[in-house]
Amino acid sequence: MASNTHEVTLGGVRYTWDGNSWFETKSFLRPPTGIVSKLNALVRDSLAGDDATITDANLLMDRARQARESQQFERAVALLWRVLVIRPDSESALAILCSVLRAQGLPDRALAETDLFGHFNYPPLITSRAAAMCDLGRWEQAKKLIGRVLAMPGDHGEAFSVVHRIKVARPDLYPPKDQ
Repeated sequence: MASNTHEVTLGGVRYTWDGNSWFETKSFLRPPTGIVSKLNALVRDSLAGDDATITDANLLMDRARQARESQQFERAVALLWRVLVIRPDSESALAILCSVLRAQGLPDRALAETDLFGHFNYPPLITSRAAAMCDLGRWEQAKKLIGRVLAMPGDHGEAFSVVHRIKVARPDLYPPKDQ
């Protein structure tokens, strides 16, 4: 498999991509977001070539997560689709796909791409779908979905962020309880 490390020069400064993030090669400082976008564009084709050598779904998922975290959204989507070809009902791949599409400002597409899997009981997927509904102002549906997550056992911290969004936008959906 090809190396996931890349070095490029931009504006006279040498930067290194370590597979997770960018940093200035000499100082190890992380560049600002505007520079990161330019660096990502410079290595897009090279990373795509590296990614193409991977056939293991777990490695593809790792790379998709890394791509999402480093805001390489198009790359993340491409990797996630490859995972879904191998594992068509991968709940984690669907949850990440939904979150990446939302991060790209595509909540409608996030819901459309995961609609057939709305019956899954995977909290991260349900939470991301509820957040996409919030993005679209579909507050009642979002409340219903996030209620499913909150009824499940476990720690669902992200779900409370969605509840907070709903309460701020539509406090009428959470009337105060009688004392």
